[in-house]
Amino acid sequence: MEAQNILKPEGKILIFSDFREREVSNYLENLGAKINIDSLQMGDFVCSEDVCVERKTYSDFASSITDGRIFSQAKLLSENFKRPVLVIEGNTQNSEISENSLRATIASLIVDFGISILSTKNPLDTAKMIYWIAKREQTELKKPVAVKFGKKPKEMKRLKEEILASFPGVSTVLSKRILEKFENIENFVKSSENEIVKVKGVRTKLAKQLKKILTERY
Repeated sequence: MEAQNILKPEGKILIFSDFREREVSNYLENLGAKINIDSLQMGDFVCSEDVCVERKTYSDFASSITDGRIFSQAKLLSENFKRPVLVIEGNTQNSEISENSLRATIASLIVDFGISILSTKNPLDTAKMIYWIAKREQTELKKPVAVKFGKKPKEMKRLKEEILASFPGVSTVLSKRILEKFENIENFVKSSENEIVKVKGVRTKLAKQLKKILTERY
């Protein structure tokens, strides 16, 4: 994956922030950081060439455990940054997921993916933590800020599989079969029910449902 080193303003902490993280970005600016808003392909805040922070509210963290999304995100972070960080924001004392599921996931993120886990109270608390991580990296350790562009071919392939697997009734195995038959998502979208049902494991009912999702007006 290609990385581009960015020159930061003299005397300023430079942090790249995903465009969806406006609230935390505003707090970071109030703390004195220079924020560069972008559409980041992994993580939510890039603090240096080594450190990328993924921020999740507890609710989002719980849902990402349920649908398995957290592990694909963790793999991508760990493959591209030496020190990936996950910030879990908000109260974790609720019943969205079991305590065993929560602890097992956190253990896997730490042991299997080398991700540091931090807990914060609210967006301001999150911003303070990110600011001091970036300050440590850039001011004391003199690390440059680098943003990575593009996806590895295998990651792009997996992304396509995950997009199709998000359709109801479509498993990861079935998404691979669909891509093998149609070669890309565009061909699948343009295909007919008769063509879709030829994919091994796709019955007429599922083919009709998929075609309805793809073509029905919003």
